[in-house]
Amino acid sequence: MKVARYIPFIVFGGVGFLLTAFVVASQFEHPEKEILGEWKEVAWKYERVDQHNSNATTLIEMDEEVKEELSAGLVIHTAEKWKFDNTKLTLYKKGKAPVKLKWKLKGRGHILKLTYDGNHKEYYQIKKISNKKLVLYFENEIHARGIIKIVFNR
Repeated sequence: MKVARYIPFIVFGGVGFLLTAFVVASQFEHPEKEILGEWKEVAWKYERVDQHNSNATTLIEMDEEVKEELSAGLVIHTAEKWKFDNTKLTLYKKGKAPVKLKWKLKGRGHILKLTYDGNHKEYYQIKKISNKKLVLYFENEIHARGIIKIVFNR
């Protein structure tokens, strides 16, 4: 059996595979590019994890008072509008001065790391990102174990 006879098939097959992989990969935009721009906060939901049954969760829509209590000490949670530039995030809230901090995606682009001037850091899981919608999860240990779900629209 002559191996040299099969080399063109192997080469063309490999090139075809690489070309297909490149075309498929180019169809997906990296989250760093998708997150750029301005996002308006539209909903806060608190998903409390049942301590007795790890599969059970309760979804609670939060009013401003609960939102303020859960976000005590976390400046980020009071923003109504988030504007992502290349490395800076500006947070806007009506009647207050804008807050500027650094942002970076970690992991495989699914963890959003925010760093304040005092080097305080916060981490969010990017649950969904598209041209029109961004959903972030923030784990919270206050009162009862749970996850805060923050929903944004462009």
